[in-house]
Amino acid sequence: MRSGQTVQAFIGLGSNLGNGQQLLLSAWRRFAVEGRVVPFRLSSLYVTEAVGMDSRSLFTNAVGLVETVLEPTELLQLLLQVETEHGRLRDANAVGYQDRFLDLDLLYFGGTVWNSPELVLPHPHIASRLFVLAPLVEISPWLQDPLTGLTVEEMYQQLLARIEQGEILPQPISRIERTE
Repeated sequence: MRSGQTVQAFIGLGSNLGNGQQLLLSAWRRFAVEGRVVPFRLSSLYVTEAVGMDSRSLFTNAVGLVETVLEPTELLQLLLQVETEHGRLRDANAVGYQDRFLDLDLLYFGGTVWNSPELVLPHPHIASRLFVLAPLVEISPWLQDPLTGLTVEEMYQQLLARIEQGEILPQPISRIERTE
């Protein structure tokens, strides 16, 4: 597809089991040893309640910007491998989202629009989740969504307005300090 060209990709990192802060930072450091993925910038860490699932555990979330020579599906495979290395077990029989030690989502891959059974780009839930948009705005507010043409800052403001107007449920979110 791109024959070795470097692309910027945004990855959502999340955890609601174990020490979320430690797991997210460990996964981020793991990219640095990969060679084909260069970690460029990691947002602050945020604590949120679960969105789209029932869970008693709070999530720790962040968004990272990487540069890579991998194709989108190759990067996805690496993300799944890093999840497994950090204790993620997927129950094929479970319905809906599950609690997890580590969740890595490929949010954006350059300006690529992709739709296959294993990968959809941009990630289909970006515009409805503060735990994605708040850290995205922090590290790249002018990033333009290739489907809507909106910047992530505009999507963030639209989501805040929808929450304020009661169109969707509140999504409490708090930035936390890293203790590396």
